Amino acid sequence: MRVFFSLLVLLMTLGFSVPMLQDYDYFIWLRNTGELYSTVKKLPLFEFLLSKEGVGYEQTTVKWLENHVDQPDSFFQALSEEIIVCGRGDIKDLFTFDINDLLSLPCRFKEGFIAFRTNTPQKFVKFFAKVNTAEFYEKDGLYIIESTTPLYLKTLGEYILLSPNEEILGRVQDEKAAFKNAPIVAHMKRFELLGREGETVLSVKVNDSQLTLEITQKAMPFSTSKPDSLGQLPYIGDLYAFTGDPEISRELLREIFKGSDFEEFYQTFIDSNITLMTSLYGAPELVLFVRSKSLEDVETHLISRGAKKIGEEWELPTQNALLHFFEYRGYLVISSMKKIEFLQAINKRRLSNHPSFRFFEKRVPDSAFLEMFIDLNSILNKLLGFSPKSSLFLVGYVDGGTIKYRLEVM
Repeated sequence: MRVFFSLLVLLMTLGFSVPMLQDYDYFIWLRNTGELYSTVKKLPLFEFLLSKEGVGYEQTTVKWLENHVDQPDSFFQALSEEIIVCGRGDIKDLFTFDINDLLSLPCRFKEGFIAFRTNTPQKFVKFFAKVNTAEFYEKDGLYIIESTTPLYLKTLGEYILLSPNEEILGRVQDEKAAFKNAPIVAHMKRFELLGREGETVLSVKVNDSQLTLEITQKAMPFSTSKPDSLGQLPYIGDLYAFTGDPEISRELLREIFKGSDFEEFYQTFIDSNITLMTSLYGAPELVLFVRSKSLEDVETHLISRGAKKIGEEWELPTQNALLHFFEYRGYLVISSMKKIEFLQAINKRRLSNHPSFRFFEKRVPDSAFLEMFIDLNSILNKLLGFSPKSSLFLVGYVDGGTIKYRLEVM
């Protein structure tokens, strides 16, 4: 059994020879891109974004290409094998859903390149030149596309490399890359997530029911604790979150409690683990469970801020909304709803009734510092009047001294 397991691990991390800069800052590798796209577009969220019955990105892209090149299917075929993105500098802000910005992406790789695996490199160059409404010619083993920003292309084995920097192409070599066997893998030598920066490895897997993105980051771990169940929250919002780390809770709440006295408000009424429900669009809804505070702890501060006591709760006017403070099952609750409205909502339906959430929550480790569920169906329905039955789940946890994230999309 041990030998079998060792062979399995070896097969999953086999080294493949691919174009690479030895001193890269980021390396992204997409394999079997045609098959990957076919699988992804069946998932509810991506079907909604791509199909003509939804947002229609696919149809928009095809029509745009039909106006620029002959036989766009052949161009898509050239993109359906393998794509590598590699370079130096910061990878953030390189990618976009705007088709015009996406096609100008190669021009922004001043210190990097994009590689496509194709057995018809010259045909690919011809297509790419037409897409950019430009001419091309060959010189000294390079294809050169004449545009506002000249693009240089060269073949390396089964790949064609593309960059606006001719010198970069001369430094690209075939290198062994040992990465997890997944449709998408990425390695960033320095990458920032939630205020932590360090070496980061990313992989994406897709099946017929969900897309899973896994991230491992070598950085100072966040504070962890056994997560409070998000399932106890009333199912009336768009975003539900738990965090046991004060840095993350502060940043989450800063977006909700906007105002010049946020830090004082946070330290007085929160400053600990939180469990949160809020709306991202439409009528403002908020339920915040604070574990380490009681109503008695904060009553003096409420009075000093002009709060009024009504029955079992306090009402405090703020810059953003009228907030209600009360207790529920050992938590201090800060809410946009009165206590009676909160109890009615929580007795009517809780997040634990959501089938996707129940599926996701089973896999939350005890060492979590972040758990977040976003009901995309709710948000998009409010925005557009129709939506896919889709949701997003993010968990952050610590494993062996490294930070790990798992993002799942259904």
